[in-house]
Amino acid sequence: MIGYLQKINTNDHIGGELEGTLTMSFFRGATLRRWLRRPDCPEIVQQFRAIFERTFSPQAGTSPPLVQDGDRAHYMYNGTNYSWASTHVGNSILMYYPTAAADTPIPGSIERIISKGSTTSFVIRRYAPLSPGQFDPFSRYRPHFPAFTYSSKFEDVVDTIDPSLVLSHCARFEFSDNRAVLLNLSRG
Repeated sequence: MIGYLQKINTNDHIGGELEGTLTMSFFRGATLRRWLRRPDCPEIVQQFRAIFERTFSPQAGTSPPLVQDGDRAHYMYNGTNYSWASTHVGNSILMYYPTAAADTPIPGSIERIISKGSTTSFVIRRYAPLSPGQFDPFSRYRPHFPAFTYSSKFEDVVDTIDPSLVLSHCARFEFSDNRAVLLNLSRG
């Protein structure tokens, strides 16, 4: 639901009426979905279920290959949308494994998404670690709150990886002294 709310243009109005309307619409949609799954749902309504699901349910899957090899601004992988930083910053920041043998994910930002045939790769620039002597105020809250402090600058290291090596998106907030907190948004 948060994803749907973020996509709605509110023209910077603050208030509760819009949120209430959206919440009620979300609950009504959920009630309708539940009703469509009941065994006693009328047959005529069941025939429209596929259209309803295709129209109003989140689409899982992976983006199809491009007609011609090259860069792409967005890429859907296993139901998750990824983008270049210049296209959509929020969909570009992620935790990933730099190699298939790595056991610790690192944060980075997608600079390019390249497709060749049926293969797609992410070109990711790594976030720099904290400078020596800088304190990570979130360390005392781990593992219950999986936030880490990094430099808000990037390293010169760029990794080209398969989308399967991405762990999750990250939320990022720059808070002080060229430091940014990165929160792992992994559902696992």
